[in-house]
Amino acid sequence: MRRLLSIAAKDARILTRDRAALLVMLGMPLALIFILGSALGSIGQGGSLDIQVAIVNQDEGDTGERFVDGLTESQDIAAIFNIEVRDDAGEVRADVEKGDLTAALIIPEDLSEKIVAGKPVGLEVLQDPGSKIAAGIWAGVVRAGVANASAQIIAAQTLEDLFTGASMQGGSAPPPGQASQTPRLSFDAVAVREIEVEVQKRVSMLSYYAAGMTGMFLLFGSMFGAFSFVRERREQTLARMLATPASKVVIAGGKALGVLLVGAGQFLVLLVGTRLLFRVDWGQNVVGTVLVGLAETVAAAGLAMTFSALGRSERAIGGIAPAFIMLFAATGGSMIPTEQLPEFLLPAQVISPVYWTINGLLDLMRGATLGDVLPNVGALLAIGAVLFAFGTWRLRYE
Repeated sequence: MRRLLSIAAKDARILTRDRAALLVMLGMPLALIFILGSALGSIGQGGSLDIQVAIVNQDEGDTGERFVDGLTESQDIAAIFNIEVRDDAGEVRADVEKGDLTAALIIPEDLSEKIVAGKPVGLEVLQDPGSKIAAGIWAGVVRAGVANASAQIIAAQTLEDLFTGASMQGGSAPPPGQASQTPRLSFDAVAVREIEVEVQKRVSMLSYYAAGMTGMFLLFGSMFGAFSFVRERREQTLARMLATPASKVVIAGGKALGVLLVGAGQFLVLLVGTRLLFRVDWGQNVVGTVLVGLAETVAAAGLAMTFSALGRSERAIGGIAPAFIMLFAATGGSMIPTEQLPEFLLPAQVISPVYWTINGLLDLMRGATLGDVLPNVGALLAIGAVLFAFGTWRLRYE
């Protein structure tokens, strides 16, 4: 254990004295957090409206479909709202709660049935209380649509009554009981129930990119750790270390622990720095936030061993490592939210340490508990263990 800690301390000292490494690991993420968060945080705050809403039509008849067509085919409504027609009401409710949707309309499955039967029926309008004005506009549009639909149905019934009366005056009686079978619909038969959902805490773009850039740049410690390994291999330092009682596993473990220690320090600096410089709210669960960050440093330590095994020189690692790290970052959500990625890229998320880190940090920002992010921590530790095992298996010490 003493040899392992000595190797880790030596590597950590060497890495922290490298100014170029510190610039990449600390300076670049802080700069990108500020630039991306400030630039993209203003999107949607201009004069144009692009209100995100959704409609879920559960109606088994035709009335709900006509109602959806009326809302989605109107150019005036499309100029104000970005309407998504979805099938999963539970998913839509969750998106309104998270703030991903400003409002939503839920059409019940018995809408057509109750209208035919002349019974009252209600439509649900879910509203984000943080966007009361925009959500209120959507609720007003739905109420206007309901009033228009009710008026059309009443007009159709009136015409039917007129034709029925004309037929009776002409001497042909309607089928027995037809008049009694036609229900009477009033203007308030279809009601709009406005529901203000309890939303989760919003995450600003600055906070989002604080998590995204932190998740990406924590992996760059693995690249510099691999540089150190191949440099010592080239300079025969590893060969001299193998002449000591230290085993190969101890040497690899010490170097991985050195990367872990540097990564832990990097994460704490970014955590405190973004809080002081940009007022990033990392959430109230400090223990959970630190645990997620430390779990990714474990994955970075394992990745350092894999890079050391794949690259025989600093130049080779300089080509391999950034490509892998950027791939992990792109599929993990560092650049854009993972919901906006193409579907064919989604399976690659599960092997990205950045994906599990960002999701865990964002959940904690929204108020998640420690138990909620334990799956993220477990996934990061598992990725780190697999990468470390592969790296030590394929490592060349001479």
